[in-house]
Order: sequence, then C-alpha cells, then structure tokens
Amino acid sequence: MDPPSIIEAGGLTPAQHRVITDLMARGQARPRFDPSLADALRAELEAALAPLVDPAPGGTNEPTAADAEVLWVNKGALSQVHACEAHFLVEDAAPFEWNARSARGTVAHRALELSVSTRGQLPPLELVDHALSSLGADDQRGTLRSWLAGATPLEVADLRSGANDVVAKFGECWPPLKASWAPRAETAIGATLRDEQVMLWGKVDLVLGRAQGDEARALVVDLKTGRAYPSHLDDLRFYALVQTLRIGVPPFRVASYYLDTATFHYEDVSADSLAIAVRRTIDGVRKLLELRAGRAPTITAGPACSWCRLASSCDGARQWRETQDDIGN
Repeated sequence: MDPPSIIEAGGLTPAQHRVITDLMARGQARPRFDPSLADALRAELEAALAPLVDPAPGGTNEPTAADAEVLWVNKGALSQVHACEAHFLVEDAAPFEWNARSARGTVAHRALELSVSTRGQLPPLELVDHALSSLGADDQRGTLRSWLAGATPLEVADLRSGANDVVAKFGECWPPLKASWAPRAETAIGATLRDEQVMLWGKVDLVLGRAQGDEARALVVDLKTGRAYPSHLDDLRFYALVQTLRIGVPPFRVASYYLDTATFHYEDVSADSLAIAVRRTIDGVRKLLELRAGRAPTITAGPACSWCRLASSCDGARQWRETQDDIGN
C-alpha cells in the first residue's frame, strides 16, 4: 500500500500516526510467498477432511456430511467449539434476537463501510444515520429491517448512540483512508473445500492493500471494542488462511485493533502461522461434524462460562466460578 504524503502525516494524531508507522508498516519491505503455498494448504485440508465429509465405506457410523447441507465454518464457530462444545451447541441452537446491543456492531460496520466509499469526511452520526437508513431498506432474510420497523424511539436512540461511539473512535484512532490503499470494509471472503461440502467463511472488518504477484501486501484488521482475548489471534490466523486459499497469496499481516484503548496486536503471516490455522480448522471441523452427528459435547470451564446460557446448571460454570473465587481470595 502506498504511504501517505508528508502533508497528510503532519496532521495526524499520535494514535493515527502509530497506525501508519507501526501497524501499516510504512516503508517496510513486504514478504513473498511460494506460489504453490495455497495449493499445499488446500491439499492438506482436503486430505484431512475427506474421511469426515465423504461417504464412509462399508456403512460405518463415522460422522459424514455427504448427504447433509453445506457446513459453513466461520471464526465464531471455531472459537466456540474449541473453547467449550456444550456452550457452542446451546448458542448454536438459540434463536438470534435483534436488540440495540446486538445491532450496534452491524450498524457501526455499515457506517464504516460507507465512510470508506464516501468522498470527504462525514460526521460519525451522519454515517450512522445513513447506515440505519440503508439497513432499514434491506429486505433480505435476517436483516435489521423488521426490528427497526418496530423499535421504539428510545431503542433506536440507544442503537444510534452505541454505533456512533464506535464510528467516532475509529475516526479518532485511524487516519483518513486513501483510495490508493484499496480499502475494503465489511468485506466477505470464502473458500470451498471437498466439492463445496465445507465452506470456510469470514467477514473482515477492514482490509488495506492487495497482493502483487507473489508479494503479500494486504493488511487484514479485526476491529474490537472491549478487552483482548487469546482467541483473537486464532481468529486472525483463520482469516489469513481463508484469504490465502481464496487468492493464492496471504496477507502480509493480520491485526486486532482495540478502539477503546487505541491499541493493537498484530502478527506477520508466515507459513508456520498458516500451518497452525490449518490444524486448528481441521480439528474444529471434526468437532462440528461429530456434534452434528450426535456425539455428546464435552464441557470446558473458561471465561465463556460467565455469560453462557447453561451457567446455572453446568458443572463447568461452577468450576469456573470457584476458580475465580480462589483467584480473588
């Protein structure tokens, strides 16, 4: 991606300047990758998934997806199933409900998407209102339209306030995005495996730059509110894997940016980090298919116990509470 001009850089806040110099790695060389890397990763994934998704010979009882619908695998499913299978199943079965809290991210990300393609800089709340108008007119299944149509003025105000906070913080922390950086917000990426029986899928908050030949020049960013969690790095590696399978060249770097604190964690993509993502994806798909086939879920105590729907009845949640009590004493 092209560096900003000195004139533009001169008007940046320290937080914005850190994005350019430290996160975007202005002026630093970009890595090149073997053109056969993506094919090798795909071959490893498909060889490992073949016994899981293809018909099992001899009518065995091994879990297969041959006669089932496409298995969609995203970062959330992988994160949940690796953290605690029981938590994953209860969340997967629960119907999704829109409210001001659950809609905040959707509206904020649509507003940021609009900010990327809008000439000039609009006030954050104006971008939010444009996003609400756009989402209110979207009649595709699962969209916000029906909830917005019935929401009270206070609920909409609550939603506007929360989304505005996210968009305003992004404007404080990030420099204006140049068209030459090829910015994409809320961009969907996917890769199919085993004759489209498995779909690896993600929606990336922000991508800057694009590959040139075998040179990796894209920066993939996951925007976050709240605190950092170890699973965020696994999410980023999954994005890097999907992007590599998709176009044949990895991003040069993946990062989580925490808007509340104007801090970020990043990892430069390597063959080793992609290999870790492959193994984690294979293990996650195996668990997802086994659970789909009826295997009893395992229970793992962890941070998710604090908000899990099973918290009042699960032994894992009880163990987690006791562990936290011991730490506090």
